[in-house]
Amino acid sequence: MGHIPTNPLERRLRHPPHQSALAYWADRCRSVGGTPGRRDIDPLDIPELLPWVNLVDVFRRANGLAFRHRLVGTAIVEMWNRDSTGLWFHELYAPEKMARVQPALEEAVLSTRPRLVHDDLGEIGKPYWSFTSLVLPLASDRRNVDMLMLVSQYE
Repeated sequence: MGHIPTNPLERRLRHPPHQSALAYWADRCRSVGGTPGRRDIDPLDIPELLPWVNLVDVFRRANGLAFRHRLVGTAIVEMWNRDSTGLWFHELYAPEKMARVQPALEEAVLSTRPRLVHDDLGEIGKPYWSFTSLVLPLASDRRNVDMLMLVSQYE
């Protein structure tokens, strides 16, 4: 018999890359005894996911959290028609998109639990396309999230 999803988020995952990424992250959590950090993620373990991975740095500021793209996978670059590596979310995305996406990112940071983000690609001329990103928190000290690993899929 195959794997039976046991948590609500796992039951909502429709894309095999999201399922693989969540299983890998959960395994890393068990291995390190807490929230894994970037150093605990070995790209050689997940080569099929790398084109869809976006690593995002998390910055805690007096006025809230800020996010900056650290690494953007090749498939994501192709879908967005740009490489956002090194760019801040608030400078890159329209306020309407930030209002839809930022709460899920913040929730993943504050709860140290994975989240799903779903939105469209309308601002880049692809209104009929949408994306779903699995947001996986990473914490170099096992407790305070300082990076997010997003695994995106497009429809």
